[in-house]
Amino acid sequence: PTAVHHPIRSFHNKAQSSIPYSRRFNQANTSMSSPQAPISLFRSLLREANKVDNYNFRHYAIRRTRAGFAANREMTGNEAVVALNEGQEQL
Repeated sequence: PTAVHHPIRSFHNKAQSSIPYSRRFNQANTSMSSPQAPISLFRSLLREANKVDNYNFRHYAIRRTRAGFAANREMTGNEAVVALNEGQEQL
């Protein structure tokens, strides 16, 4: 059997591999408590999305990032912290 190329997984793996291990798992990055944390995460996600070579995957990632932040704009409290930590893991 031949391996099937999965575009979403390859996009995710490529985005993960471009970030140094120390930055991905740094404890300082997992505590999203500052008021600037959502803006910083948004910009980081867009920056990583713009590094994707394939036009379709790049614009898909940008679209998903913008839509996700727009949908969760009014989120506060503990659920906002959880959402930010999940977003940080996706970086």
